[in-house]
Amino acid sequence: MLKNSHRYMGFAALVAGALVLTGCTAEGGQAAGDEPITLSYAFFAPAASFPAVQMEEWANQISERTDGQVEVELFVGGTLLSSGDIFDGVTEGVVDIGMDSPAYDTGRFPFSSVMNVPIGMDSAETSSRTFLSLLEEYEPEEFDGYEIITAFTTEASYLQTKTPIQSEADIAGMSLRAAGANVPVLEELRAAPIGMSMAEVSEALNTGVIQGYMSSREVMKDFGLAESIRSVTNYPFGTSNSFVAVMDKARYDALPESVKTVIAELREEMMLFASQGHDESIQAAIDFAKDEHGVEIVEVEEAARAKWDKILNGQADQWVKTNGDSYFDAEGVLARMRELAAENAAR
Repeated sequence: MLKNSHRYMGFAALVAGALVLTGCTAEGGQAAGDEPITLSYAFFAPAASFPAVQMEEWANQISERTDGQVEVELFVGGTLLSSGDIFDGVTEGVVDIGMDSPAYDTGRFPFSSVMNVPIGMDSAETSSRTFLSLLEEYEPEEFDGYEIITAFTTEASYLQTKTPIQSEADIAGMSLRAAGANVPVLEELRAAPIGMSMAEVSEALNTGVIQGYMSSREVMKDFGLAESIRSVTNYPFGTSNSFVAVMDKARYDALPESVKTVIAELREEMMLFASQGHDESIQAAIDFAKDEHGVEIVEVEEAARAKWDKILNGQADQWVKTNGDSYFDAEGVLARMRELAAENAAR
């Protein structure tokens, strides 16, 4: 059930009316091939975040390539739907397209959670190419009923905290925001992982609910978190986060063929736009955090690094064990991810 669903009923009615006015059927389809189409697109993070920047680029590109036939209304920063509500919001017709993070709900998205297994992917582009290829190749049932508009990931996760973490003693007992495969890693490190979306992290830091978080480093600038932390530990964990944008399959199928062709063309292009832009933004975020807020980059002590390496190496086996009864061959999926990652890293 959607949170605060009463907020969306009025909006849904307005959308339904708008679809009729623009020539769409009651099912969200198109009554005439050349009539205008307005699509709504929702995401939980701020407009400055790199996934939201990708949304704006997608909106511009689809408008341009359809000669203005398709226009897109963007709802970012959780103004329409919050993280965890977005995929259901697409199904229920609250929004036409929604982008959310499957890493926040590994129980619902077990196939996608393979991307959080640390196998040494050293860039968002390598990880994103691998993720989209896996989704296209396996067509996992966790996305049944949806058309995947695009998918991509961040870089690896790094500890970003109020006090420096360089040893086992430093991290023990520390309350840290984490998601996906990083949760058991922190538990083994004797930290106290707490689940929440990135949109909630700033307030949690400022109110003392958490003492830091594990995430990719662009959030220091995109979410303004650099002002609330003092240290980044220079040790990469698994891929920080993944994002998938979806449209209800029935609504997608009812679009004109020319529009569906453009959407298909943009799937890989937007993955590359987002991931390459993300990789380029990391150093800018680090410089911003250091220069504007005095954030320090600290190294892990050798003894701690050796133990952390061992813990990460065990995550692959644990993921296979955890997903042994899932609807897919966990061992086969992990092996295929390794193959694709090697191919993509060599590009």
